[in-house]
Amino acid sequence: MTSANYKIAQELWHSFYQNVMYHQRYFISHPILDKLKEIAKRCELTLSQGTVYYRARIIDDKAASNEHMIAKCYGRNSTEETRKWYRNKANKFRGLSKEGSYVPPNPDVIRDGRSNPRFIRYLYMAESPTTAVFEVRPLLYNAVNVSGIEVKEQLQISNIAVDIDMNPENEKSLDEWILCFIQSAFSSPTNNPDDYIPTQIIAEFFRHLGYDGIRYSSSLHKGGYNFTIFDTSKCEAIFSTDLRLENIKISLRPAIGAENIDGRFEYIVDNVPMRINPENGQLVEVQI
Repeated sequence: MTSANYKIAQELWHSFYQNVMYHQRYFISHPILDKLKEIAKRCELTLSQGTVYYRARIIDDKAASNEHMIAKCYGRNSTEETRKWYRNKANKFRGLSKEGSYVPPNPDVIRDGRSNPRFIRYLYMAESPTTAVFEVRPLLYNAVNVSGIEVKEQLQISNIAVDIDMNPENEKSLDEWILCFIQSAFSSPTNNPDDYIPTQIIAEFFRHLGYDGIRYSSSLHKGGYNFTIFDTSKCEAIFSTDLRLENIKISLRPAIGAENIDGRFEYIVDNVPMRINPENGQLVEVQI
């Protein structure tokens, strides 16, 4: 049976979405924003100066060549001095350069994002390098740059992270369901920048409240968390490294209402098809 709080949260989110998409976009008031203001006060988080987080970027060999340290230090116009610098232990950028590892400095190239409108520079980063890589959705054998992002001054963050589980039968508080709908909007794949309008407004609302950024759950990496930082001058890239994706592991469980398909397999755990042994209830590998 669908949770009553789920229904209320669903109606509130649908009302907010319809309002900002089709009726009123700026200087709006809405019950969901009133709830967020209350939630934010209870869930504030401080990021300490010197803390390091992570940012990833898939390396396009053509587009990133001018920003890569190898190109800078070993390219056509390189010198012995630059080649020595690349090999020097003081050089912390072995992937993209310091500038290439961070938010593009030219606002004219900034496209619409989950939190930022076009031309407005926000910093997106993750708590772990693994989460950062998940967020850029690399394909097998893609090269990925991972950079360390250091917090330069203390930041006050609105921490709205909750476990994203949209099973309507689960019992959660109304606040938890509201955050689930919001974070689902922050992380659902889309190629349409118009889908970012509701989350951009929510981000701007938190910025208006005086927060330096927001923390929210990753829907791509279970247990992972992301940040949006509004003022990019309050952080900086301090190192980078190149990685190449050599394997992808997935785990799947039966969907709600799915029936056992003749015991062939019910789960996939780290790429391995498995089923439940009826004698002891343990998962056993299935030979395909």
